[in-house]
Amino acid sequence: MSTSTAGEASASARRAHVVRTVLAVLVIAPLSISAFYMWALWNPGDTLNRLPVAIVNSDVGTNVDGTHIQAGNDVVAALVQGHDVNWKVVTPDQARQGVDDGTYYFSVVIPETFSADIASAASGNGHKAQLDVVYNDYNSLVATPVGQSVVAQVRSAVSESIGEQSVDQVLIGLGDLGKGMGEAATGAQQLSAGTKEAKTGTDQLYAGSKELSSGLGDANRGGKELAAGAGELATGADQAAAGSGELSSGLNQLVGGTDQLGDGARQISEVVDMVTGPVLSIIGEDGDIASQLVQLRDGARELARQLTDPTADYRGGLLAATAGAAELNTGLGQLSQGAHQLSAGANELSSGLGQLDAGGIQLRNGLGELSTGMGQLDSGSTELATGLTDGATKVPQFTDDQRTTTAQLLSSPVAVDQKVDYPAAGFGPGAVPAVMSVLLFLVGILIWFVVRPRRGRPRRVHEEVVREGLRRYRVPALVTLVAALVASAVSLVVADADPPSALAMTAVMILIGAAAVASGRQYTVVFGAVNGTFVALGALMIQIFAFGGVYPIEQMPAPLQWIHSLMPLTWAHNAIRMVLVGSYGPRFWIALASLVGLVVVAVASTIGWRRQQLDVALTGGDA
Repeated sequence: MSTSTAGEASASARRAHVVRTVLAVLVIAPLSISAFYMWALWNPGDTLNRLPVAIVNSDVGTNVDGTHIQAGNDVVAALVQGHDVNWKVVTPDQARQGVDDGTYYFSVVIPETFSADIASAASGNGHKAQLDVVYNDYNSLVATPVGQSVVAQVRSAVSESIGEQSVDQVLIGLGDLGKGMGEAATGAQQLSAGTKEAKTGTDQLYAGSKELSSGLGDANRGGKELAAGAGELATGADQAAAGSGELSSGLNQLVGGTDQLGDGARQISEVVDMVTGPVLSIIGEDGDIASQLVQLRDGARELARQLTDPTADYRGGLLAATAGAAELNTGLGQLSQGAHQLSAGANELSSGLGQLDAGGIQLRNGLGELSTGMGQLDSGSTELATGLTDGATKVPQFTDDQRTTTAQLLSSPVAVDQKVDYPAAGFGPGAVPAVMSVLLFLVGILIWFVVRPRRGRPRRVHEEVVREGLRRYRVPALVTLVAALVASAVSLVVADADPPSALAMTAVMILIGAAAVASGRQYTVVFGAVNGTFVALGALMIQIFAFGGVYPIEQMPAPLQWIHSLMPLTWAHNAIRMVLVGSYGPRFWIALASLVGLVVVAVASTIGWRRQQLDVALTGGDA
């Protein structure tokens, strides 16, 4: 009776202990998980720059108007300097291999035609430049959404620097500019034709100015000679006027003397008539004497007539000579006055011709410079017309549709081609490494809470402790084996995983299940069935944050990064993801060796712990 009462009391105490433990866990566990979650993922945006991401620049560049541009280099430089993530500039092969084996969370590839695609925007028939992004959900369930956010920021930074409306206005301006340049080119061509004609006329003017300058030089010299001759003429005219005055005066004196001679001749003629008249009347006019007397009488009369009769040749000639001399004197006076005026005019003409000669030289030189300038203007206007014509042909002339298309293209010139290898969405293959790792460890932990080993002490304590310890793994191991097989089948059928070797994947999952069972048993042996289960679940929770299958380990706090490589869940995740892609490198074998070591160490330490506890009297509870 007392034994039964003691057993009931012990069972009641155990139930009370379990209840208290469960209640404590239900209260403390959510708070602990919330606090741990907040600590692990506090402001994850500040840690994005730790994520290793591959970037490949395959852009070969293009030539635009004789200038080689390589926009890919600028994009890579801007991204690397931006430190949004930890960009690693690698080759295409390194990027593919790195994304497959988990070295990089995703890769961004700038294709060969990147610069050419950007330059095509000005053609009116362009197409967007493209960034090729490859994600791999095997690496982390969160890395792909984070990467998509980063790529969206990258695309936004490259593509949306200007708005579509602004670009549309720029394109309208470019069209107007092209038309204006075309009109300007036409005007420049007309200007060029006009300057050619102007240069031809200027050359003719220059040639004429040289002839004019030469003629003005000759005229200047002739003017100087004319001035000198006019001066001499004026001097001669003065002398002639003076001589004609003397001649006129002498002729006047001769007329006076002639008048006196005429009076005397008339008196002599009268005396001769008085003398010869009677004689001839007596002797008659015949005979030598009479003839001589007649001649004397007639001679005296003729002399008197010539000296006094204005109609007589002498008297008329003398009067005419006197009048002519007077007129000559007057004319020579006028000639002298005119000669002086001519001399003065010739001097002025000479001075004016000298000025004209100097002006003609200046005109010739100026027209020479003008001809040279017109030649330069002609050359410049020709170059201007050629440049404007070439420029007008290079400025795009867009239709409305082309302008709209190009505006949209320039407002968002970069497209992103995103490819997710092994996507996790909808329980795709990308979810297998993380989900199955956690699931198998969860099964390995909970199986010891559900399946209790048979209590009691082995009959041969020290001899059969190992066999007894191993025997206790039979049911949990079998359940976990079934769980591993089911997980493999679900991965292949439901998640559509396509590993190079399904057998290798199944073997890895069985190994993970064994490690989970071994470590779960160790927790229950050390801490008890209930407490050990909750401690194991707590450890699993920590590993979920730090094993890298859900959250990138680079975003975790430093303590979790330090223990990341020591966590069984990390080994399980690495083993599954490597076997799924057929990457059997060092990480795969290290993960397998670690899992095998975990099984061996956990089983050995559990049996060793049990051996120590068998010397203690056990009265109740799980063993």
